[in-house]
Amino acid sequence: MKTLFPAASACFVVAFVASVGLAESSLEATAERAGKNISEQPLSLSSASADPVSSAKPKQTELSVAPMHHVTYPEDRPTWIETEPDLQSPVHRWVVTTSGAETMEQCEAELEVLKPAAVALYIKETTGWVCDDAVLDERWIEDELVDRRYVGTLQMGDRQLHEIAVELTFDADSRKRIRRAMNNSVVGERLRAMAGLFALALVGLCCTGGVLGVFSRRYAS
Repeated sequence: MKTLFPAASACFVVAFVASVGLAESSLEATAERAGKNISEQPLSLSSASADPVSSAKPKQTELSVAPMHHVTYPEDRPTWIETEPDLQSPVHRWVVTTSGAETMEQCEAELEVLKPAAVALYIKETTGWVCDDAVLDERWIEDELVDRRYVGTLQMGDRQLHEIAVELTFDADSRKRIRRAMNNSVVGERLRAMAGLFALALVGLCCTGGVLGVFSRRYAS
């Protein structure tokens, strides 16, 4: 009995020491695994967070060719082309500019349409009169109204186009001519209206005379 008790005590001590050692080794292994997970986690998060940001950023590309509708004018283009119509000065001014065209012939053809249209619009703006085509004489517009002219090119995208600009001026003599044409038109319209009324009156008189003649012959018989 005396020999069994020391032996049991020794076994108990050895088992206790072994269990403590195993517990410490398991704790160290757990700590090492946790440290590895903690050290690896920021790397995975940083790489995962870096990828969406880099993919979300728009890729900036430089255009080697200008947009198709981007217009570039030469440096020697006159500034008067961009001025608004002036209807307050002693001499009224109205600028007419063609759009970009492939050939100069197209610019000339467009300008021949724009000039009388601009004159008609000027007359309507200043007098309220809608003039007829007889007033818009091409020779009068070219010789008396066109003051300045510009012929040049512009760059639209990768294309080089032509343009023409003219400045129409309406001085006192030009405005008198316009008012005189307007008065003549008004008088002509009144004369035509009076002629129409006179014709209607004449027709009514003839009809009335015929009816009275029929009645007079019937009563006379």
